[in-house]
Amino acid sequence: MENVTYIALSRQKTLRSMMNNISQNLANMNTTGYKEEKMMFTDWVAKNKDAPFRGEREISLVQDIAQFRDTRVGNIEITEQPLDVALSQPDMFFAVQTPTGVQYTRNGNFTVDPGGQLVTNQGLPVLSDAGQPIFFNEADGQVKIKGDGSISTDIGQIGRLQVVTFDNVQDMNKTGSSLYSIIKENPNDPDGAQPVENPGVVQGALEKSNVNPISSMTQMIDVLRTYQSVTRSLESENERQRNMISKLGDVRA
Repeated sequence: MENVTYIALSRQKTLRSMMNNISQNLANMNTTGYKEEKMMFTDWVAKNKDAPFRGEREISLVQDIAQFRDTRVGNIEITEQPLDVALSQPDMFFAVQTPTGVQYTRNGNFTVDPGGQLVTNQGLPVLSDAGQPIFFNEADGQVKIKGDGSISTDIGQIGRLQVVTFDNVQDMNKTGSSLYSIIKENPNDPDGAQPVENPGVVQGALEKSNVNPISSMTQMIDVLRTYQSVTRSLESENERQRNMISKLGDVRA
């Protein structure tokens, strides 16, 4: 296979990865607490010692090496719902209980289930700083949530939301549109969650996705046009090779 074809195919591969990434971000632009995923690329030099010409013995290709999360805080939208809470600072998460263990989210769209338990919009129990579920009863009355995450009602203190951070939030594994977990070799090992004393919780508000739909649509159009351009280059190169083979055949005949 010609070097031009190798280079074009490597470019097409990275462009498809970029398109998938942008599509995922756009699909979650209205997901509360969602963080935009971005890609990292590098040049990869492939060596071919058997190439007849010295200039063809190294081919510089494009390789997507990783994804990273844009952790900037999204817009805080006021909802005036007492159980909606937002984190006004980056790299912090609410702790929730899932069937596979404790996971973390910035989606503070909470509600109370029929049993009086504070849960996420997916029905997962929200945990207190003691690692326990939070319950309300009919006599509690008005719910107040302070900036440090402490919850109180008309009859007194209920508990405090567990808000944590990590040394490197990029190491967190996304398990859903707004859920994250920590990958551990041993399930019994601590996950490195560090409690935050004053996380800046905002009651009656939700953090919107930090995806910029206009920027993402512009990127999608650019990727599509570049992919089409590379495809045309491949078609042109294939046509050139067919013509070359045809002419060589005529000469030998």
